[in-house]
Amino acid sequence: MDAIWNELLLKLGKWRVEARSDMSFDQLTTFGTGGKIRLTVFPDTKRKLVKTARLLRKLSVRSVVVGRGSNVLASDDFFDGVVVVTTKLNGFRLRGSTVLAQCGASSAAIAAACAKRGLADGEFLACLPATVGGSTVGNAGCFGQDMARIVKRVTVLANGRVRRVKREQCRFAKRESVFKHVDWVILEVKLHFTRSTPELVGEKIANMRRRKAQTQPLGARSAGCVLFHDSVAVSALVDEMGLKGFRMGGAAVSTKHAGFVLNIDKSTSLDIYLLIRYLKSELLTRYGICAKTELALINFTEK
Repeated sequence: MDAIWNELLLKLGKWRVEARSDMSFDQLTTFGTGGKIRLTVFPDTKRKLVKTARLLRKLSVRSVVVGRGSNVLASDDFFDGVVVVTTKLNGFRLRGSTVLAQCGASSAAIAAACAKRGLADGEFLACLPATVGGSTVGNAGCFGQDMARIVKRVTVLANGRVRRVKREQCRFAKRESVFKHVDWVILEVKLHFTRSTPELVGEKIANMRRRKAQTQPLGARSAGCVLFHDSVAVSALVDEMGLKGFRMGGAAVSTKHAGFVLNIDKSTSLDIYLLIRYLKSELLTRYGICAKTELALINFTEK
């Protein structure tokens, strides 16, 4: 096993891929929780990301890809593998009504650029503390807009090969996509917008941000809404059950928005996980609702 890790480190060094052994998930997630990581790498070009991912596959090293960690809950246990962080792959370019963005590009930065050009339908991106790659995986959305509406094509590394996936092949549904179920690495996302004016787009973004500030616990350590259902507003049911403020350890349901779970007092990932499990159990018991977990769970076992 040491030989595998030595080869990995040797190649990463040769390719000038930043690699750190002093990181933990609490530094990489908006929850601010999670265990230590054996190795964290930060490729800064698409070529380096592809070479790194191919090497990890060749060596059969356990790995996971994260962006800004805004929709991630990683366990408190040691992650004996490699975490690939995409935030240095943050470039994008606009051509007409189209944006071609690297996987680690900031959703909010893309929204700002589109606003200046008067490109509409992506205003919701201004409200996401996420990368475009992560937003695509989870079909992120809010205020009636989502990624499914604007994604035109996704370039991925699938089984070691670069391929392009058309929107129709992404199998988008509410907070859902094919990328949640396959071992692919998103490299780039091509987005298409509709033409409007900078004034109208800017006004819509301002309205969305105002609504978000009024209804969501901004500034708190969270990962947004933790549960969803295809046809039922889960947060309204959690509120109806009187569970706003309900707490397990250092984690609590937000008193401002019942869909949010917050790290309010040095919460562990286990606190958050058990609170989410409790909410799902109560929803099933009281309403017969099988809520789905919106978060990407990393390094959790059935036990």
